[in-house]
Amino acid sequence: MKRRLLTRSELKQRILEVIAGRKLACLATLAGKKPWVRLVMCHSEGFNIYICTFRNSRKVSQVMKNPDVHLAISRDINDLGAPYVQIAGRAKVRHDKKIRYKLWVDFMKKYYSGPDDPGYVVIEVKPELIEYQNTELGETQVYTKKGIYVTG
Repeated sequence: MKRRLLTRSELKQRILEVIAGRKLACLATLAGKKPWVRLVMCHSEGFNIYICTFRNSRKVSQVMKNPDVHLAISRDINDLGAPYVQIAGRAKVRHDKKIRYKLWVDFMKKYYSGPDDPGYVVIEVKPELIEYQNTELGETQVYTKKGIYVTG
C-alpha cells in the first residue's frame, strides 16, 4: 500500500531530526577502488556533518585522495524501527582553529592534548543526496538540492 509522501519541507525537517546532535554513524570512504567503512562519532549543524579524527588516520588520507563519502545515521541506535538516513556527500579535511575549537568537547582529552593539538583535525561532509527511510512511510524518499523523489 502506498502511503503519503512527505513535502520537501517535511522531509527536510525529518532528516534534520535524525542527524541532530552527536550521533554514532557509519562512514564509508574509498581505499583505492574498494569501500572502507568504519564507525565514527559525528556532529551535525544543519545538513553539514562533522567528524573529529586524527590527522594521520586512514580516513583522512582516503578523503584527501577521493572526497566522495557515504554516511549512514540512525535517529536511535537502540530502535531498529527508527528512521535513518544515508548520505552521499563530498568531504574535506579541515584543520582551521575555528572549527577545531567549535567542535571540541572535554571527552576528547582522552585522545588529544587540546583543540590546538596538531594531530586533531575535522572532516566536514557536505551532503549531495540524502536518502530518508522510515517504516511508517513505506517508501524511501530522497532529498537533493534539486528536489525530492521516491526510490523503490
